[in-house]
Amino acid sequence: MSTANAALIDVSVSGPGKAAAEAAEAQFFSYLTSSTTETFEGFTAASNSTGQSSVINTSVGKFEQLAAGGNGSAACNDDGFSCSAGLAVLNAANSPFGGRFPMPHETDNKNWLDSMDSREMKFSIAGMYKAVGFYITDPNDVGGLFDIVFEDQSAVTYNMNDIFTGAQSNGAAYYLGFTSDVAIASLVFRSNHNNDGFGIDNVTIGKVPEPGTLALLGLGLMGISLIRRRAQ
Repeated sequence: MSTANAALIDVSVSGPGKAAAEAAEAQFFSYLTSSTTETFEGFTAASNSTGQSSVINTSVGKFEQLAAGGNGSAACNDDGFSCSAGLAVLNAANSPFGGRFPMPHETDNKNWLDSMDSREMKFSIAGMYKAVGFYITDPNDVGGLFDIVFEDQSAVTYNMNDIFTGAQSNGAAYYLGFTSDVAIASLVFRSNHNNDGFGIDNVTIGKVPEPGTLALLGLGLMGISLIRRRAQ
Protein backbone atom coordinates (compact mmCIF):
# COMPACT_ATOMS: atom_id res chain seq x y z
CA MET A 1 0.00 0.00 0.00
CA SER A 2 1.23 3.46 -0.82
CA THR A 3 2.42 6.21 1.46
CA ALA A 4 -0.11 9.01 1.94
CA ASN A 5 -0.01 11.70 -0.73
CA ALA A 6 1.11 14.51 1.57
CA ALA A 7 -2.32 14.70 3.17
CA LEU A 8 -2.81 17.88 5.16
CA ILE A 9 -4.16 16.71 8.51
CA ASP A 10 -5.34 18.94 11.32
CA VAL A 11 -6.25 17.31 14.61
CA SER A 12 -8.20 19.45 17.05
CA VAL A 13 -8.68 18.40 20.66
CA SER A 14 -10.91 20.28 23.07
CA GLY A 15 -9.94 20.99 26.62
CA PRO A 16 -11.31 18.45 29.11
CA GLY A 17 -14.84 18.88 30.39
CA LYS A 18 -18.33 19.08 28.97
CA ALA A 19 -18.42 22.83 28.34
CA ALA A 20 -15.09 22.87 26.49
CA ALA A 21 -16.10 19.83 24.44
CA GLU A 22 -19.41 21.39 23.38
CA ALA A 23 -17.67 24.63 22.40
CA ALA A 24 -15.18 22.63 20.33
CA GLU A 25 -17.99 20.83 18.49
CA ALA A 26 -19.56 24.17 17.56
CA GLN A 27 -16.22 25.42 16.28
CA PHE A 28 -15.65 22.23 14.27
CA PHE A 29 -19.06 22.64 12.60
CA SER A 30 -18.16 26.21 11.62
CA TYR A 31 -15.46 24.87 9.26
CA LEU A 32 -17.73 22.45 7.40
CA THR A 33 -19.63 23.18 4.20
CA SER A 34 -22.01 20.23 4.77
CA SER A 35 -22.23 17.38 7.27
CA THR A 36 -24.10 14.35 8.64
CA THR A 37 -24.19 13.54 12.36
CA GLU A 38 -25.06 10.24 14.04
CA THR A 39 -26.46 10.80 17.54
CA PHE A 40 -27.35 7.12 18.23
CA GLU A 41 -30.75 8.25 19.51
CA GLY A 42 -32.46 6.20 16.80
CA PHE A 43 -31.05 2.97 18.27
CA THR A 44 -32.54 0.91 21.08
CA ALA A 45 -29.98 0.87 23.86
CA ALA A 46 -28.71 -2.59 24.80
CA SER A 47 -29.68 -3.93 28.21
CA ASN A 48 -27.50 -7.06 28.05
CA SER A 49 -25.28 -8.99 25.64
CA THR A 50 -28.16 -9.82 23.29
CA GLY A 51 -28.14 -6.15 22.29
CA GLN A 52 -24.44 -6.16 21.44
CA SER A 53 -23.08 -6.68 17.93
CA SER A 54 -19.68 -7.06 16.31
CA VAL A 55 -20.87 -4.67 13.57
CA ILE A 56 -23.11 -1.62 14.03
CA ASN A 57 -24.18 0.22 10.87
CA THR A 58 -25.07 3.89 11.23
CA SER A 59 -25.86 6.93 9.10
CA VAL A 60 -22.17 7.92 9.08
CA GLY A 61 -20.58 4.51 8.54
CA LYS A 62 -19.84 1.11 10.05
CA PHE A 63 -18.41 0.43 13.51
CA GLU A 64 -16.74 -2.94 14.08
CA GLN A 65 -15.21 -4.79 17.01
CA LEU A 66 -12.05 -6.25 15.47
CA ALA A 67 -10.66 -7.67 18.72
CA ALA A 68 -12.45 -8.10 22.03
CA GLY A 69 -10.92 -7.03 25.32
CA GLY A 70 -11.84 -7.55 28.93
CA ASN A 71 -11.19 -10.36 31.38
CA GLY A 72 -13.08 -12.05 34.18
CA SER A 73 -13.16 -8.93 36.35
CA ALA A 74 -13.85 -6.43 33.56
CA ALA A 75 -16.88 -4.14 33.75
CA CYS A 76 -17.81 -5.10 30.18
CA ASN A 77 -18.74 -8.53 31.60
CA ASP A 78 -21.05 -7.05 34.25
CA ASP A 79 -24.86 -6.76 34.32
CA GLY A 80 -25.46 -9.38 31.63
CA PHE A 81 -23.05 -7.87 29.10
CA SER A 82 -20.10 -9.68 27.52
CA CYS A 83 -16.76 -8.22 26.44
CA SER A 84 -16.63 -10.66 23.53
CA ALA A 85 -20.19 -10.05 22.26
CA GLY A 86 -19.33 -6.88 20.36
CA LEU A 87 -20.02 -3.16 20.57
CA ALA A 88 -23.17 -1.67 22.08
CA VAL A 89 -25.31 1.43 22.04
CA LEU A 90 -25.79 2.21 25.73
CA ASN A 91 -27.54 4.73 27.93
CA ALA A 92 -27.02 5.69 31.55
CA ALA A 93 -29.89 3.52 32.77
CA ASN A 94 -28.23 0.25 31.79
CA SER A 95 -24.53 0.96 31.28
CA PRO A 96 -22.04 -1.22 33.19
CA PHE A 97 -19.53 1.67 33.05
CA GLY A 98 -19.46 4.55 35.50
CA GLY A 99 -17.41 7.06 33.51
CA ARG A 100 -19.17 7.09 30.13
CA PHE A 101 -22.20 9.17 29.21
CA PRO A 102 -23.98 10.86 26.29
CA MET A 103 -22.69 14.11 24.82
CA PRO A 104 -23.63 16.87 24.36
CA HIS A 105 -25.09 16.80 27.83
CA GLU A 106 -28.74 17.56 27.01
CA THR A 107 -31.94 16.03 28.34
CA ASP A 108 -32.97 14.57 24.97
CA ASN A 109 -29.56 13.02 24.33
CA LYS A 110 -29.48 9.68 26.14
CA ASN A 111 -27.50 7.18 24.02
CA TRP A 112 -23.88 6.72 23.00
CA LEU A 113 -21.83 4.05 21.22
CA ASP A 114 -19.58 2.13 23.60
CA SER A 115 -16.38 0.29 22.70
CA MET A 116 -17.16 -2.31 25.39
CA ASP A 117 -13.44 -2.32 26.20
CA SER A 118 -12.53 -3.71 22.76
CA ARG A 119 -8.83 -4.17 22.13
CA GLU A 120 -9.44 -2.92 18.58
CA MET A 121 -12.40 -1.04 17.12
CA LYS A 122 -12.77 0.30 13.56
CA PHE A 123 -14.99 3.05 12.16
CA SER A 124 -15.33 2.81 8.36
CA ILE A 125 -16.67 6.09 7.00
CA ALA A 126 -19.64 6.07 4.61
CA GLY A 127 -18.61 8.02 1.52
CA MET A 128 -15.76 10.35 0.62
CA TYR A 129 -15.40 12.87 3.43
CA LYS A 130 -12.42 14.90 4.58
CA ALA A 131 -13.62 15.79 8.07
CA VAL A 132 -14.60 13.63 11.05
CA GLY A 133 -15.49 14.78 14.55
CA PHE A 134 -16.96 13.19 17.67
CA TYR A 135 -17.27 13.35 21.44
CA ILE A 136 -15.27 10.80 23.42
CA THR A 137 -15.85 10.05 27.10
CA ASP A 138 -13.66 8.15 29.54
CA PRO A 139 -10.72 7.95 27.08
CA ASN A 140 -7.18 6.79 27.63
CA ASP A 141 -7.13 5.26 31.08
CA VAL A 142 -3.92 3.42 30.22
CA GLY A 143 -2.93 4.53 26.72
CA GLY A 144 -3.10 2.93 23.30
CA LEU A 145 -2.86 3.93 19.64
CA PHE A 146 -5.21 5.58 17.19
CA ASP A 147 -4.93 5.33 13.39
CA ILE A 148 -6.42 7.48 10.64
CA VAL A 149 -6.50 5.56 7.34
CA PHE A 150 -6.87 7.48 4.07
CA GLU A 151 -8.60 6.49 0.84
CA ASP A 152 -5.30 5.19 -0.59
CA GLN A 153 -4.88 3.02 2.56
CA SER A 154 -1.90 4.98 3.84
CA ALA A 155 -2.26 6.07 7.46
CA VAL A 156 -1.13 8.26 10.32
CA THR A 157 -0.81 6.95 13.86
CA TYR A 158 -1.26 8.81 17.14
CA ASN A 159 -0.36 7.79 20.65
CA MET A 160 -3.32 8.33 22.97
CA ASN A 161 -0.99 9.74 25.62
CA ASP A 162 -0.03 12.51 23.18
CA ILE A 163 -3.61 13.32 22.20
CA PHE A 164 -4.87 13.47 25.78
CA THR A 165 -1.57 14.47 27.45
CA GLY A 166 -1.38 11.37 29.60
CA ALA A 167 -3.84 9.08 31.35
CA GLN A 168 -7.22 10.62 32.17
CA SER A 169 -9.43 10.44 35.22
CA ASN A 170 -12.60 8.38 35.08
CA GLY A 171 -15.38 10.33 33.37
CA ALA A 172 -13.32 12.77 31.28
CA ALA A 173 -15.01 14.22 28.17
CA TYR A 174 -13.42 15.65 25.01
CA TYR A 175 -14.30 16.55 21.43
CA LEU A 176 -11.95 15.41 18.66
CA GLY A 177 -11.97 16.82 15.13
CA PHE A 178 -9.94 15.63 12.12
CA THR A 179 -9.66 17.38 8.75
CA SER A 180 -7.62 16.39 5.71
CA ASP A 181 -7.09 17.37 2.08
CA VAL A 182 -7.80 13.76 1.02
CA ALA A 183 -10.74 11.57 1.98
CA ILE A 184 -10.53 9.73 5.30
CA ALA A 185 -11.51 6.07 4.89
CA SER A 186 -11.50 4.84 8.48
CA LEU A 187 -10.44 5.36 12.08
CA VAL A 188 -8.99 2.49 14.12
CA PHE A 189 -8.78 2.57 17.93
CA ARG A 190 -6.21 0.15 19.39
CA SER A 191 -6.10 -0.27 23.16
CA ASN A 192 -3.06 -1.63 24.95
CA HIS A 193 -5.04 -3.00 27.90
CA ASN A 194 -7.90 -5.48 28.29
CA ASN A 195 -9.92 -3.22 30.57
CA ASP A 196 -9.66 0.15 28.80
CA GLY A 197 -12.52 1.50 26.71
CA PHE A 198 -14.53 4.62 25.95
CA GLY A 199 -17.82 5.96 24.68
CA ILE A 200 -18.32 8.11 21.58
CA ASP A 201 -21.27 10.27 20.60
CA ASN A 202 -22.48 12.73 17.96
CA VAL A 203 -20.16 11.38 15.26
CA THR A 204 -20.01 13.86 12.37
CA ILE A 205 -18.66 13.38 8.86
CA GLY A 206 -18.41 16.46 6.70
CA LYS A 207 -17.05 18.32 3.72
CA VAL A 208 -14.52 21.12 4.08
CA PRO A 209 -13.43 24.05 1.87
CA GLU A 210 -10.70 23.54 -0.71
CA PRO A 211 -7.20 23.06 0.82
CA GLY A 212 -6.04 26.64 0.22
CA THR A 213 -9.10 28.05 1.95
CA LEU A 214 -8.82 25.52 4.76
CA ALA A 215 -5.22 26.53 5.44
CA LEU A 216 -6.29 30.15 5.79
CA LEU A 217 -8.93 29.25 8.33
CA GLY A 218 -6.26 28.21 10.83
CA LEU A 219 -8.26 25.78 12.97
CA GLY A 220 -8.21 27.30 16.43
CA LEU A 221 -7.92 24.22 18.62
CA MET A 222 -4.77 22.52 19.81
CA GLY A 223 -2.83 20.74 17.03
CA ILE A 224 -1.15 17.40 17.53
CA SER A 225 2.08 16.37 15.81
CA LEU A 226 1.77 13.36 13.51
CA ILE A 227 3.66 10.16 12.97
CA ARG A 228 3.02 9.03 9.40
CA ARG A 229 3.38 5.34 8.79
CA ARG A 230 2.90 2.90 5.98
CA ALA A 231 -0.43 1.09 6.43
CA GLN A 232 -0.14 -2.63 7.03
